[in-house]
Amino acid sequence: MSTVAEIEAAIDRLPPEDFRTLHDWMAQRAAGMAQQKWSPEELSEGARQMLAEPDPTRAQAQWERTVAGFYGDASA
Repeated sequence: MSTVAEIEAAIDRLPPEDFRTLHDWMAQRAAGMAQQKWSPEELSEGARQMLAEPDPTRAQAQWERTVAGFYGDASA
């Protein structure tokens, strides 16, 4: 079994298109688990993570997760 660090390293090595596919799959999985809006604290933390992310692809993915949390639609 892989450790979290190994999984993160593998995700970091993904080409942008594969990362996007993984992101979409994860968003669909999350949509099935909870379709609720994020709390103000969760929204703030999502925004902080987005702004702190140096990689534009990952920052965009964090933006999309935060927007989905705002609207309560994890599939967005």
